[in-house]
Amino acid sequence: MKPRRSLAATVAGLLLAVLLLAPASSSALVVGVGDQSPNLFTNEWLTPLGSERTRLIVNYDSVLHRDEKAGLDLWMRAARSAGQEILVAFNPPSTMACPNLNGSKSCRPVSSASYTKAFKAFRKAYPYVRLFQPWNEVNNLTQPTVYRPDAVVTYYDIVRRNCRGCTILGADIQDLPNMVTYTRALLDNFRRRRIPTPKVWGMHNYTDANRFVQDANSSVKKLLKILPGKVWLTETGGLYRFQPQNARQTFRPDLKRQARAMDAVFKQAIKYRSRIDRIYIYHWFGAGISNRWDSGVLDVNGQPRPVYDTLLKYRRYFG
Repeated sequence: MKPRRSLAATVAGLLLAVLLLAPASSSALVVGVGDQSPNLFTNEWLTPLGSERTRLIVNYDSVLHRDEKAGLDLWMRAARSAGQEILVAFNPPSTMACPNLNGSKSCRPVSSASYTKAFKAFRKAYPYVRLFQPWNEVNNLTQPTVYRPDAVVTYYDIVRRNCRGCTILGADIQDLPNMVTYTRALLDNFRRRRIPTPKVWGMHNYTDANRFVQDANSSVKKLLKILPGKVWLTETGGLYRFQPQNARQTFRPDLKRQARAMDAVFKQAIKYRSRIDRIYIYHWFGAGISNRWDSGVLDVNGQPRPVYDTLLKYRRYFG
């Protein structure tokens, strides 16, 4: 006769089974996919990943302009229909050109009054959005905040006061040469203005990933030493092609390098999984040759590039 197992032994056995079925890492790391096209959510190649999180970059005042809001409504409906959790990052208005060129003075931070009006309108239109990045790539020359970290803190505070219970990222920082000094200035502004220090921050680690920097000199490592709390890799991925504005081809088309870079994204996030618990891949659809930037998982014909196989390898972190 087979002896009966005790309740404790049964529970222990179930727990062991769960641990064996779980990913090798105990990390809470989760992955989402960002793209500006609403077609993302019905794409046949996204379905196998089971992705339930997404990110959108939108002009901060789009909701106030009928033509822009129409496109925004379309994207939001598609994301909601697909059951996606939405993270929104705000960008400059369409009328703003950054950096200032040819004597233009348009690249200046928007006023707190304008930002407040636009954000309240956004919240009213899309009350189900609860995750925000008050400004996108704050330390980039393409943004009016590049020399004004104080404006970033102002926008954060506006969102904080008008979105109770929301998750608000302290800043969206890119791994550029000015990253460390800019981040320290941000933290100093939070302290001086006695605004509670954010518990979550955003980072774009394209340089680390695509130049395969994984050691103590990596931007991720440097930023983690400075920032308190969690860091989300809010925009990252492997570059297929990138041509900067100075016309020098920094990254020529290379499918193998792109796949390796995506693998590097995951390896770095897992390495620092005690601090990094989210990744947002950007973007899904490949761009035409006229576009300077192409980090698409699919090519221009909608077919998977080799980088797609890398995502399948880390499929357990989606959903």
